[in-house]
Amino acid sequence: MARTPRQYQHGPAACYHVMNRGHNRETVFADAEDCRYFLGLLDRYRHRFSFQLYHYCLLTNHFHLLLR
Repeated sequence: MARTPRQYQHGPAACYHVMNRGHNRETVFADAEDCRYFLGLLDRYRHRFSFQLYHYCLLTNHFHLLLR
């Protein structure tokens, strides 16, 4: 039996948990320089697309973002 569909909230007040994992759990961030580069890209696109970044968590093989 299928589960009940989630209720999605769209609009300016919606928050999203975005995550990405390396293929076959392979390394995404090899060192601190990779993390700094990713955070720089995140900052650039945060200004370009006007989203609010509330929290982030970078691990070696994946990352999580909480944004609106």
